[in-house]
Amino acid sequence: MSANSSNREDFPISPKLGKGLRLFFYSQLFVTPKLPTQSFAKQTVIVTGANSGLGLEAAQHFYQLNSARLILAVRTIAKGQEAKEYILRNNPQRSDPDAIEIWSLDLSSTKLTLAFADRVKTDLPRLDILINNAGINPPEWKVYEGYEQAIQVNVLNTFLLALSLLPKLEASATLAEKESHPHLVIVSSEAHRLTNFPEINAPELYAKLNEKSNFSQQPRYQATKLMEVLFTRELVARLGSSTRVIINLVNPGLCTSNLERNNGKPPTVLRLVRRILDRTTEVGSRTLVLGASAPASSHGEFQSDGANQDVEAWIYTEVGQRAQKKVFEQTLQILEARKPGIAYEAGLRDV
Repeated sequence: MSANSSNREDFPISPKLGKGLRLFFYSQLFVTPKLPTQSFAKQTVIVTGANSGLGLEAAQHFYQLNSARLILAVRTIAKGQEAKEYILRNNPQRSDPDAIEIWSLDLSSTKLTLAFADRVKTDLPRLDILINNAGINPPEWKVYEGYEQAIQVNVLNTFLLALSLLPKLEASATLAEKESHPHLVIVSSEAHRLTNFPEINAPELYAKLNEKSNFSQQPRYQATKLMEVLFTRELVARLGSSTRVIINLVNPGLCTSNLERNNGKPPTVLRLVRRILDRTTEVGSRTLVLGASAPASSHGEFQSDGANQDVEAWIYTEVGQRAQKKVFEQTLQILEARKPGIAYEAGLRDV
């Protein structure tokens, strides 16, 4: 038996595609997430990737629901300004435009990600909600700081930011209203159900993900969404009862957005299918806001349409537990190299 086949037996992942597709089609065709109504008065909210798509519409909901301070975290300040003007134009009932701020954040850069986190810790008296929405689904191979770009943005620096700001969220728990908790929301996807994640069988997961010959757009996107699920679940398990922050994952569903803006014009049949299935970005964005106001029962859970939903079945098995641990530990090694002491500061005392 070859070493490769032996490794493959370590993580025999078999997604139940039929069940996953049934969940997906039912949600897309027959369920509309409810309009969020809970007030965010007195709360400070950060939405990453807030200049367009789901992030922009989620930010608009937070503004409509009276967030005291709303940070639009964007790569391009000019686009952030356009987003702010869009929100203000659509919400003339509020007369406090200074409640919306535009901050620069580029998750392709570790230096800029950490600079953003430092600014949050210095400039914001409190942080009640962090929506980690920024993500990419690039068709081409590109490397940032030694890692394929979707891995860099969707996984590594998404969690670098999340762990860097977890202490700020924890500290803000004492400032929250009695019935409120700070929330850390990771925007994920049903796409996590669609991969058997062959890279997990390699001794060094990230080395395997960095092999250009193994790159393909949709399998890579699915892998990043699965890694988000696995890392988040293990993070919550290791934090245990020590955290007062509600950490959850949300699935906005398939939406008309600019996530695939670089993919070119799709075939006519696919465009017709998407016209039937797609949600608007406003409808999809409701799930992000619902996740930010979800109760403690959402902690560590995957939410679809504003309610807890099981992740893919194999994740609950012994194989899933080992995969979860491996993704977490090998990811944390990279994050520690980027910011020494990040695990301890985030409350992970025993790693």
